[in-house]
Amino acid sequence: MREATVCPFYGKNDDYCDVGCGYISPHDVKQIISFCSCRYRECLKYQELSDRVPLGALDHKLCPA
Repeated sequence: MREATVCPFYGKNDDYCDVGCGYISPHDVKQIISFCSCRYRECLKYQELSDRVPLGALDHKLCPA
């Protein structure tokens, strides 16, 4: 089974990680390019959230447009 290549917190909820939700700032674009795809385990926000939030507890829907 292939490993997910997109961060499991991407675009889910402003309460977790706001990257990918609502307005996408230039900083968000840099984060998306650098970390959200393929290298998300290197992202400090992912590391913080993965220690605190069990992935099974995530709502698997994307945030509202």
